[in-house]
Amino acid sequence: MSDTAERYRIFFHCGNEIGLKTHVSKGEVWIDSKGVNIKKIHGDSLCILRADLQKVEMFRLHGLGRVIRIEHRGGQVFLSVIRLMIGQFAFINFFRTGKLQKSLSALLV
Repeated sequence: MSDTAERYRIFFHCGNEIGLKTHVSKGEVWIDSKGVNIKKIHGDSLCILRADLQKVEMFRLHGLGRVIRIEHRGGQVFLSVIRLMIGQFAFINFFRTGKLQKSLSALLV
């Protein structure tokens, strides 16, 4: 991993859908030459290789905040950049989530 890679504090969920009652995990994400790296706080990590990325899109979850959906060969990951997260309650960082989505979309080109 490059030390220059920008890291984002996120919440994320691996699965087919996300809703207000979905249990999400807290972690961090960064992009490097291999692809997208997601590390769970006090836990496992996940690397989505560039070649496995299929689609990146952003949507508004129930009008409350921006969420990024990453479709890859192994399934889907939903994530958002957070300002603060207490339990399952999170304040989403609107602008940094948009910036991350643009960076992720650039990997598809």
